[in-house]
Amino acid sequence: MPHFYSWTDLPQTPMAPGIWRRLVSGEKVMIVQVTLDKGAVVDTHQHPHEQMTHPLSGVLELEINGQTRIMRPGDVAHIPANTPHRAVALEDVITLDIFSPPREDFLT
Repeated sequence: MPHFYSWTDLPQTPMAPGIWRRLVSGEKVMIVQVTLDKGAVVDTHQHPHEQMTHPLSGVLELEINGQTRIMRPGDVAHIPANTPHRAVALEDVITLDIFSPPREDFLT
């Protein structure tokens, strides 16, 4: 059954200092809007979920398995499952992160 959502209607959950998320999840895929204040850091981590990251605004430094790129709106990064990655917001940033399968830890 289809559903329609508006990001502004969804609750915003804090993840770490200067970082918040809103999400929509289906059975096999999850999309997460992540808002990062300038200077916010997503520490190096990995998870069993495949991830795509797409900045909508701002500039993000993204390190994936030791490779660092500066990401801007229009860029997309693919992060394979179980691959170490970290991010630093060089400006205020909003990204869309897509996970498959959905992240159970985000749903609890």
